[in-house]
Amino acid sequence: MEKKQKQRQKVRREDVAKEAGVSSAAVSYVLNGTKRLSPEVEERVLETAKRLNYLPNRIAQSLAGSKSHTLAFMTADITNVYQLDVIKGMQEAALKNDYIVYIFDAFGNVDRYINHLITRRVDGIFVSAAPDFLSDELLCELRDAGIKVLADFSRSTYLPDVSYIMSDMYDGFMQAVAYLKELGHRNIGYLSAFDESCYYDVRLPAFKIAMRKLLDAGVPAIEYGGWPYTTSEELGGRLMERMMDEHPEVTAVIATNDLMAIGAMKAAKNRNKRVPEDYSVIGVDNIGKSRQCEPPLTTLDQSGKAYGARIFQILYDNIMQDTTGKYIEPMRLLKRGSTAPVSDGGRK
Repeated sequence: MEKKQKQRQKVRREDVAKEAGVSSAAVSYVLNGTKRLSPEVEERVLETAKRLNYLPNRIAQSLAGSKSHTLAFMTADITNVYQLDVIKGMQEAALKNDYIVYIFDAFGNVDRYINHLITRRVDGIFVSAAPDFLSDELLCELRDAGIKVLADFSRSTYLPDVSYIMSDMYDGFMQAVAYLKELGHRNIGYLSAFDESCYYDVRLPAFKIAMRKLLDAGVPAIEYGGWPYTTSEELGGRLMERMMDEHPEVTAVIATNDLMAIGAMKAAKNRNKRVPEDYSVIGVDNIGKSRQCEPPLTTLDQSGKAYGARIFQILYDNIMQDTTGKYIEPMRLLKRGSTAPVSDGGRK
């Protein structure tokens, strides 16, 4: 009778600590994943907790090495509208498959985030951050902990057993420049959120290559942003003002993303210039606002929600099949009202 009564008593963390010969804090560290201890101590705590039926579900999963059904998304641009669309797409696809997605900002505390992800035994992570924010060494820590890692190709550093994904910006910019050429534009400028030191931004070299191949342009007109790098309407407007002042020959511009393109259109309007009559404007991303602005923005489509769903599917396949790979997603130019043939009186 006394034995049965004891079995019905609620097991406390202190009971696990006493039985395992460790402190209560050590039990908390192991079970909550807040601090790494020696493998021997962690194993002893997990086995004791299971035997005493303390948090049986989580402990059973940990001991069995089963999937945690959790993923992580780490970005250095968490306030960007496009990134938010990607996160939504990834979360929706994850929930349909009984997965939860943690979201992390790669500005500050990155080491602590990595430790958290490893101790929590997440199954996979998507990294949208340059090596300046999340180093290759930390990616290797995640990979070596058995976490499937999917990173953006724009990191420009490739690690074994790590997967990479990118939108096909090179083909996308070929489409954009070819379309502007078809409309009669020869003097095409680029509004770049990033300067030349940002080797990981593939949009800038993609623009240069397209201009060289399609228009034989020697040195195209480019206005650069700088540190701290942003992709905002405000930056697009500021760079457009400089473009109009310093490159009056330009009749069309392509921007790093839709927000900057929308800012460029506003700046042109503030100078009593018309879009598309005086300037044709093209963005990148196809965010919701690109369809609602006036005029609607011509843009390279890489739907954030669809991209996020694709990220989940790649990670899921990598986890289930224990594979890695390189994935290039096609882009499509959506022709809308912000582009038109160069006017007869257009700048030459």
